[in-house]
Amino acid sequence: MSPIGAILTVLVAGCAARVTPATPTQPPVFAGESSAVDGPATASSSVPQPIPLPTVTSLFRPTPASSCINGASFIEDLTVPDGTVFLPREAIDKRWSIRNSGTCDWGPDYRLVQVGSSDIQGPVDLALFPAQAGSTAVWQVALVAPAFPGEYLGRWQARAPDGALFGDEVFVLIFVEEPEPTATPTVSPPP
Repeated sequence: MSPIGAILTVLVAGCAARVTPATPTQPPVFAGESSAVDGPATASSSVPQPIPLPTVTSLFRPTPASSCINGASFIEDLTVPDGTVFLPREAIDKRWSIRNSGTCDWGPDYRLVQVGSSDIQGPVDLALFPAQAGSTAVWQVALVAPAFPGEYLGRWQARAPDGALFGDEVFVLIFVEEPEPTATPTVSPPP
């Protein structure tokens, strides 16, 4: 070999990429391939196919929109007609006759709630009398008249489980008056 040929051989050998010996490892197996353990790969599976990732499912599953309609229609006052007079702090048992005019049955999650504020003492939220759609129910609220004379109004309305108010408002309109003073007998001296 000529001196120039030897120099070129050394240069080419120095510029060549170094190859490290391969360690015997199991090649990855793609979907559609078989491993050496499973058997030889077929011609149709020679192209690696991506493995589909599992889909993430949400733990929250929204409930489908309700197909029924809420409704409540006032029929009549059963107790305490409008303008009834009460003494200060007197107990009031107010009842209304109501028709479930919707297509939803009123279950345990339906409530009767106070609408606005009132000086009449009583619950602001109570269970609605259960009633099937189309039936009649009685709504009842135990109240206490205010301590001072005057005209007072309290209003309530049905609330669905989703928090929406529905149907007719019902109310109680009362007057509170001081009791009439009783005459105390006067004792006259004997004649």
